[in-house]
Amino acid sequence: MIKTLKNIINNQFYAISLYTRSITGTLILFVIARYLTVYDFGLFSSYKNIAGFWFMFANLGFAEYILVSSKANPKETRLKIAMFLSNAFLIAILICMSGTFCVESKLLFSLVVIRTFFDNVFFALILPYFQATKQFNTIGMINILYSICIIIIACIAYIFRLSLINFLIINIIVGLINFIQCSIYAKIDYFLFINNIKNYVIKMTDKSILAYMGVTLAYFMYSQIPSLYVSTFIPKEQVALYFAAFTIASIVNLLISAQTQKMVPEIIRAKIEEVDTIIKSNLKFVLTFISCVLILIACTGKLLLLLLYGQEYYKNAYYVLLILMLGNIGIGQAAVFGTYITASGNQRMKIPMQLNATLLTILGLLLLHKYQIYGAAISYLVSGIYIAIRYTLKTKELLKQ
Repeated sequence: MIKTLKNIINNQFYAISLYTRSITGTLILFVIARYLTVYDFGLFSSYKNIAGFWFMFANLGFAEYILVSSKANPKETRLKIAMFLSNAFLIAILICMSGTFCVESKLLFSLVVIRTFFDNVFFALILPYFQATKQFNTIGMINILYSICIIIIACIAYIFRLSLINFLIINIIVGLINFIQCSIYAKIDYFLFINNIKNYVIKMTDKSILAYMGVTLAYFMYSQIPSLYVSTFIPKEQVALYFAAFTIASIVNLLISAQTQKMVPEIIRAKIEEVDTIIKSNLKFVLTFISCVLILIACTGKLLLLLLYGQEYYKNAYYVLLILMLGNIGIGQAAVFGTYITASGNQRMKIPMQLNATLLTILGLLLLHKYQIYGAAISYLVSGIYIAIRYTLKTKELLKQ
């Protein structure tokens, strides 16, 4: 029994580290929501989502492009990581500058942007190096250590009732230390790229990057428009409810991400007759997990919201949570089938399907805007179902060919 458990942990250590990091990130939101006012939590959630939306331009499918276009060659992977992370630095600066004109708290917004860069964007763009060198256990250990640090910070913030600004500053310091350590370990030479920026951009990119950019842009449009709509147009107390539900529902998205990240190198190296087996086994695992979580939430959702957020008000997010979880079933299925479309070099085929999903999302918001957060959740559900159907049919078509 112990030996079997050790084998499972060793084989799934990277996936476990991602779940740990996701759960930790979610727990932090639960912790600060327990002592922040509903309005402040809504304000923080709005800024976090707005920053995440604009950071889309820092990673328009670049992580996948780095790995696939470099053919998992570590040296070329490092050069491309330096290029795209330098681009992300510039975008972070531009987001902070734009926030000075249109947000309620300029300092809070800038701190949320910087934290988002270290907490999400950097991890996504450094990952291809560890994928190329097959060091999943190393990046897994980094994920776990980082998770431990930020949960300690959250506990300190709760005990001493730190202001949101002080909480963010401490998180940024930890993120900066992690950024420096990972960059040194992976031997990412940012200065070499900056000094030869023109030559590297020409050498390190090709036309195939446009497909990755188009697909990611279209994906963000249909998947993030509901959240962006809520962040921008809905009263902050309602925003708090939506993101209380969205935070819990998003936990399963990390499992989806972990599985698809592991699938990409598997499918790239697999023979065509092996691909169908890889897809089916991953699809079964993902959908079983999401379905079990959905059943658990359906039975205990209100109690869960109360326990996690510590205020009766958040129990009102129950039905929104159910709708978002149903949407995640479609997103999970689409992600598994979509991985083959990407790994087989047909990334561009996703663009028209995702644009159609975007139009459905916008139409849903226009028709259901009077229902506020419920309209946003239903729009997310409809787009998830649509993209799951389209990706499944397209993948089966490609496999037959």
